[in-house]
Amino acid sequence: MKKITLLFATLLVVVIGAKAQTLNNPKDADGYYIVKWDCNANNGQGNWAASNDFEVDENFVFAIDVTGTPFEDWVKETPTADGATRSIAINKWSNYGEINGLTNRLKPIRGNIYGATWNIAQMGASGSTFDVESALGIDSIVYVSGQVFGFEYTADNSGAGWWMWPDGVPEATAIDPGTGCIFKTLPYTGTKTSAEFYNDDYPGLFDTDSSIGSQKGYAPSCAVIDEEQGIRPVTIDSPVVGHEYYNVLGIKLNREPVSGLFIDRATKADGTSVATKVLKPLK
Repeated sequence: MKKITLLFATLLVVVIGAKAQTLNNPKDADGYYIVKWDCNANNGQGNWAASNDFEVDENFVFAIDVTGTPFEDWVKETPTADGATRSIAINKWSNYGEINGLTNRLKPIRGNIYGATWNIAQMGASGSTFDVESALGIDSIVYVSGQVFGFEYTADNSGAGWWMWPDGVPEATAIDPGTGCIFKTLPYTGTKTSAEFYNDDYPGLFDTDSSIGSQKGYAPSCAVIDEEQGIRPVTIDSPVVGHEYYNVLGIKLNREPVSGLFIDRATKADGTSVATKVLKPLK
């Protein structure tokens, strides 16, 4: 099994060639990107895990850091679609087949780090060519490859803009830290189990978009999935990244008023927004 999967990784290097995407993720001892995000580290602010210490059927938070890549500036540019927000998505495939193309959208965790809660085996069992039975074979290692691309979303359309590539990143290039694929799982032992979950069990991801539907093994970053207490989300205090101002009739203003009653709409890094009525007295 190990010989077969290592051959697969080697072939990927040949297919990808010299052109490949890179990320700002840390690397493990074997040169693969660490993609596991530890939501409880750094006093609850989160940080990279020490390693990808998960098997194919274990829940974990997948994350990528686009700092220093063309996507860092791309997500800050004005969206093409009206009223949309830009974010990052990732196509993903493995030595056992494709891993569900409907679970590729990511949302900001912090700064230039984007992610979602994943369970590879569960995602693979829902609408893809992933060979779950073989991946769950004893000692099986899943080698995951992929390509990051940009997309835009609105409140009712998770694909308002799709398959978007910034200048400097050739379309359809794959991610390669020098190993031929992004990361690998631990060899499967058969002793690990994780609770089942679906994206529409949670608010705040893409639970209302009928084009995605109910996708297994896919949830917002840092969602808590508890066997005994059921599924519940963890609220992350996402930073404010912009403000828009409106008068009481809902007309957008060019700048923040110095006095009077107006509405301040604060947009957060995770794409959500909060509207607050503000009354500034005359000076």
